[in-house]
Amino acid sequence: MNYPELRFWQKSRQMASGVYQLVQTFPEEEKQGLAQQLRETAVQIPTDIAIGVSGKYWEFTMRQFQAAKAHLYKLETLLLIAEDLEYIGEDKLDEFLETITACQKMMDGYVHSMKKPRRE
Repeated sequence: MNYPELRFWQKSRQMASGVYQLVQTFPEEEKQGLAQQLRETAVQIPTDIAIGVSGKYWEFTMRQFQAAKAHLYKLETLLLIAEDLEYIGEDKLDEFLETITACQKMMDGYVHSMKKPRRE
């Protein structure tokens, strides 16, 4: 399957665009701080998925998917910090958190559907 067909890649890509829109509302002093970390982390998620799907070996794919999941957790943490600093409202935060959870569940389902190749 090509990565653009994967629903969790599509959702993570949309989420990255949403993060870019969100950080435009941050105070100027955060443009190189929290906003930059949010942008970099959000973009890394669909990138990790795309790289993982393109992998020839099961272990490589799993490593990339683990990296994508780690970036999902990092993004969640950064968004919670943004809420603590009152840069993001509760409703918008909830939207992002729902998308993060959905991506995690879809990725888990995809990984479980892949069978680890047997060594003979």
